[in-house]
Amino acid sequence: MGQPKALLPWAGVPLVRHQANLLTAQPAIDQLIVVLGSRQDELRAALRGTRARIVVNPRFREGRATSLAAGAHALEGQPASVLVVNVDQPLATDLLDPLVAAWRSDHAALWRPSYQGRGGHPLIVPADVTPELQQVTEATQGLRAVVIRHRQRLHSVPVDSKHAVLNLNTPADYAAAQPSSHPAPSPKLSAGP
Repeated sequence: MGQPKALLPWAGVPLVRHQANLLTAQPAIDQLIVVLGSRQDELRAALRGTRARIVVNPRFREGRATSLAAGAHALEGQPASVLVVNVDQPLATDLLDPLVAAWRSDHAALWRPSYQGRGGHPLIVPADVTPELQQVTEATQGLRAVVIRHRQRLHSVPVDSKHAVLNLNTPADYAAAQPSSHPAPSPKLSAGP
């Protein structure tokens, strides 16, 4: 992307703040853990005033799986389920509400939204599978391997929200994801080794 995705402007705030605000507003979520790697000071400032509990992943350079494991280790008590959210996959209420409603019908399933028949994110992982999140590694394909092991329990919730399949991986993805009435500022690209 050329700059930290978590700090991209989204709905008037940094993307990490947007995610935290939506998750905080969801009554079913009682713990909000945000795992940080680089640019910690800026991200902490963006999260100031939210109820996010910040966990630092000193191994973030080794891949996304290390952050997932760090977050899973930070869980307090025995949660009924865990909602796994990546910062570069912006959330929306019309995505979260149906997903949480489906989870309420069956806490033993893995739940994900689907948009126009395509499986999406975020993913809800049930309590008995949560310990596996602590063991994920890049070498073992991280969260993907957990989903494959439990694919018989994986259920999709059809949603009308394109956010279910939205990934902000490039400046073009970011620009295309912005509402047409609020054009996005161009991300800054940096040059370097």
